[in-house]
Amino acid sequence: MSKAIKFRVYLVALIICIIGFMFSPVSSQFYTNPFYIGSFIFAITLIVNVINYFCPKCKKNQVMQSATSYRLPKNECYHCGEEIN
Repeated sequence: MSKAIKFRVYLVALIICIIGFMFSPVSSQFYTNPFYIGSFIFAITLIVNVINYFCPKCKKNQVMQSATSYRLPKNECYHCGEEIN
């Protein structure tokens, strides 16, 4: 599986966990909810993937353009066209 597809799968899993947590019943021990735990795991995984998603040729990040601008990665570099895998 390519890095771009893994990134999108983790993003969809995070969104599903967030929506699942919103619809789960409220309890005093919310931190034992699997959606709550899954949200943290997928969020940390996505942050690590965003930081480490570079083109091997031009060394530019494929997800973060700036502190406020992000984009979904694809299999080719946005800057030089090199295939990323």
